[in-house]
Amino acid sequence: MSKVYLSGALTGIKEPDQVKKFYEDIGTLCRHLQLNPYIPHTVSDPIFNQDLDPKRVFEIDKTQVKQSDLIIAYLGIPSFGVGMELAYAECYAIPVILLYEEGKPISRFARGIPTIIAEIRFKEQRDAFDELEIALKAFSGAMQL
Repeated sequence: MSKVYLSGALTGIKEPDQVKKFYEDIGTLCRHLQLNPYIPHTVSDPIFNQDLDPKRVFEIDKTQVKQSDLIIAYLGIPSFGVGMELAYAECYAIPVILLYEEGKPISRFARGIPTIIAEIRFKEQRDAFDELEIALKAFSGAMQL
């Protein structure tokens, strides 16, 4: 079963419950498609796991990225951590799917990563899930070849 790392901002976000639910819903979609998602806030949430040392969080997340077959990165909220996770994905030649809302200014540097296999711009989250499902099915099909 392919492992999918879900990358998204966690620190200093407005409406954290809604944002985390979005990540968890992406994880649910992955499981529905027989993919194994890793959702960082379920392990190292900056609010609920404040006792975790920053170096430990770095090692946990870096290891999880390296062990993944795919990264799904939500870029709708700027994040240093997401940028670092994307850089590691590129270094380890891990395919990436980008997600963000239409009209949001997104770094061309991040959008130019050579391992990107899909870039999903959406108006509504349901649109994001429809497009993400198509991209994940294509990824799964390519992995089976």
